[in-house]
Amino acid sequence: MTDLKAIYLVVSGSSSARCIPDLLKTLTELGLPVYTLLTDSAHLIISPYNLADQQGHQLVSSYFNPALLNGREPGLTLVVPATFNTINKMSQGIADTLPHSLVAEAIGAGWPVIVVPAMNEYLANHPQAIKSIKTLREWGLIVLDSHHEGDLLMMATIEEIMTVVKATLEKRN
Repeated sequence: MTDLKAIYLVVSGSSSARCIPDLLKTLTELGLPVYTLLTDSAHLIISPYNLADQQGHQLVSSYFNPALLNGREPGLTLVVPATFNTINKMSQGIADTLPHSLVAEAIGAGWPVIVVPAMNEYLANHPQAIKSIKTLREWGLIVLDSHHEGDLLMMATIEEIMTVVKATLEKRN
C-alpha cells in the first residue's frame, strides 16, 4: 500500500461550500500538505481570495501548479461538498475539469477518495444519483451519508468528515 503524502480537497458548487474555511482549519492540523481545487461552480459560492488567505493549504487552479507538475504525490482525495453533477461525473469517469480530473486519477491510482454528498432531497432521490453513489461505493470510494435536519437534507458535519479522514489516513499510513 502506498503511503499518502497529501490531501487533495475538491470543492464543488453547493451552498454547503461555505463550510470549507472551517474544514481547512482542521485538515491542515493533520500535518500533510493540503491542496484545494474549486470547480467552476464552487467559485460562485466561495471566493478563492478568501481561501488564499488561509494558512496551511495551497489553492490549485492550473495543471502547471508545482504540486501537479511531474506527477502528483499519492494522497487522500476529499470531495466536499459533492454536488449531484460532480457525483454523476465521477461515476461516469468524466474528467472535463482539473478538479474532476484529479478525482478520476485518484480513483484510477487506487488512492482513497472520500465523497461528501450535498444536494437537496429531490436530487438525492433521482435514480441517477442513487445509481452513481452505488457505483462509487462499489469502486471502493467512501461516500458519507447525508442526514435530515427538519425538512432539509444536510451533508455530513465537519466532525463526521474528519473522523473518516483520520481513520482513512491511519489505515493507509
